[in-house]
Amino acid sequence: MQNTNITIQPAIINRETVQAMLGGISRTTFWRKRRDWEQSGTPFPAPAPGTNPGKGGEQYRYCDVMRFFASQGLFESTHD
Repeated sequence: MQNTNITIQPAIINRETVQAMLGGISRTTFWRKRRDWEQSGTPFPAPAPGTNPGKGGEQYRYCDVMRFFASQGLFESTHD
């Protein structure tokens, strides 16, 4: 059997989608949570490099956001 590596682009989600994933919080609440997470030493992931904020706000890598949510205990793993 031969191993094959496939390179794929990361999935990108915008700030509005992240807010919806956090229960539909407002832009202000999201900003405050980001500030609190940064002050506690666990900053929210940086926006994806090479992207510009468009409709819906900053763009983030889906995998980075999900890893952050897991580290904060914001969702339960389905792999147990």
